[in-house]
Amino acid sequence: MTSFTFSEEQVRSAPPEVRQWILNEASAALLALTKDRPVPSPTHAATLAACTIEEGLQIFEAIRDDIATTRVFLELAREVPVGVNSHPLHTLNIAEIMRHTQLDDSRLIECFRTINQAFQQIRNNSEATLFGFDQTNHVYIHETTHRNIRALWEKLVRLRTPAMASPTAVAASPLGVTPPYLDPL
Repeated sequence: MTSFTFSEEQVRSAPPEVRQWILNEASAALLALTKDRPVPSPTHAATLAACTIEEGLQIFEAIRDDIATTRVFLELAREVPVGVNSHPLHTLNIAEIMRHTQLDDSRLIECFRTINQAFQQIRNNSEATLFGFDQTNHVYIHETTHRNIRALWEKLVRLRTPAMASPTAVAASPLGVTPPYLDPL
């Protein structure tokens, strides 16, 4: 067995891929320690709100100017490997969200907080919550919330795709010059 010790500064200055590898290795080591003991299932299932598609759209509209928060919101639509979810909850790995969004802990927490605050304002309920967290690096949302954010994400993709796929759609350059359209041979 070989072990290494890194200072906080060394980890902070490491490339993102190295930090992600360290996080994965540490998570795997901690998970191995808990295999003998059952991991308690989340007890907050009944307290997580189920977001409707209309509320999801309102949240999206409220946060759309904050790119990082919007990316985190749309990460909630991501599918996970079979067998990870515990009905009625959808489970997401926080490390995966961080890897996909390239956000650090504090910014990710801020994004979750912003999304939840928007939801509370829409519901006019300061106690409503979309997220549950556990000590094994997971975030939980209600399965209905996941399905509705997924439907919203799919709708956004469909709205964006026709304009991009159209052969007659020509994008203007940042300089205001429209390039000529060339037919394929």
